[in-house]
Amino acid sequence: MLLLQSNVKAFYKKSVYIKRWLSLKTKDMKLRFILILILFSSNIFSQEKGYKPKLEPYVNFLEKNKFKSAKNYILSKFETKDIVIISERDHRDLSQYDVYFEVLKDPRFKGNVYTEIGSFNNYKRINKFLQNSNLSEKEKEKELLSIYRDLSFDVIWEKYNYYALLKTVYQINKMRESNDKILLFPLDLEFDWKEFDCHSQYKLFDDYSEYGTIDRNVIMGKHFVRFFEYAKKRNQNRKMALVIENTYHGYVRIPKYIPLPTRPEIYSTGEYIYKTYPEITTNIYVNYYTQGFFKGLTNNGLFDAAFDYTKIDNIGFDLKKTPFGNSKFDLYNFGGTDYEKVNFDYIFDGMIFYKPISEMNLVVGIPNVYPEGYEKQFYERWTLVDGITYEQSKNENREYLQEINEIKSFNLPDSIKQKINNQINYWLK
Repeated sequence: MLLLQSNVKAFYKKSVYIKRWLSLKTKDMKLRFILILILFSSNIFSQEKGYKPKLEPYVNFLEKNKFKSAKNYILSKFETKDIVIISERDHRDLSQYDVYFEVLKDPRFKGNVYTEIGSFNNYKRINKFLQNSNLSEKEKEKELLSIYRDLSFDVIWEKYNYYALLKTVYQINKMRESNDKILLFPLDLEFDWKEFDCHSQYKLFDDYSEYGTIDRNVIMGKHFVRFFEYAKKRNQNRKMALVIENTYHGYVRIPKYIPLPTRPEIYSTGEYIYKTYPEITTNIYVNYYTQGFFKGLTNNGLFDAAFDYTKIDNIGFDLKKTPFGNSKFDLYNFGGTDYEKVNFDYIFDGMIFYKPISEMNLVVGIPNVYPEGYEKQFYERWTLVDGITYEQSKNENREYLQEINEIKSFNLPDSIKQKINNQINYWLK
């Protein structure tokens, strides 16, 4: 009793309003007592629970439900949908591919992979490689690096996870019968380095794709439809489509563009696929930050604080009718102007949480992708891209060549980690 009185007195001192109210003469002692209890309970809530009241529905949802692992959640979506679009987080993050690789290795996955990365005209060469189980280790690596050098309109796509994806699919296929092998279809713009002779040609292509003359999202969507229909005809038993599109390319529903809400625009590859196959398409959000590292976590860290408090990781769940799905959407947005009116469950159908953002494993560099004898090709391609002389290209890119030929792994900068931790701790103190 004495302890309760002590706590109440301490709480009184913190509240000017209560002190003033208590100074009033009133006969309604019952009302006064109820108010004291309410305010006292609110004050000690965060101390008892270990977090602020706004976090409670998120924590309750995570603690009171049973969840599938991220891998099994993705696979479960294929029980009712043929097309599952992953809104991939940072292109450099290798850790998320742990989940994708496990999905592909699982015998329940009867389908193919479709990727934002890679020019679509390379699909024949890629799949010829992926289905050839007779290559020696040396032959395999030689052909893989040759494909990688010509992968797209980038002189080099230095993100290691795509290289790892090709290697992983090759190894999976090596253990499977020919009618059960995985195909991989790159969806990006058609490009062939052999067709470019000068900087002005490359600049024309770059300008067309950069400034909207070529609608990259629509073209990737069309490429998907073409490959998806081809794959179904080729093998009806392998019609599952795991589509990996980075961040906004994987959004399936884009809010209307308010100035012209009836304009029939397509703003993402995911939207094109969804509108083409609305009954058999779903998409999944992978935990990530909001609009840029320096703005920190989504909903000011609310999602991540819930996972941090419950120590839950590697799960997947549907967003509809959940605190996460009902939260305001605040990720990178484009196209529509009505984003402030929608929640996460408008943009995404599901979510997986796999490793906190601070634990992402960012990996760049492809081992010996431009070995001795291929340096000339590397420097010449930079002359086409930058409009410089060969000697200038050598001087400017010599160190970069050394960097991309080696694998380098790193984490987020300490300053960003600190911001993330501050946002999480705000809800836990």
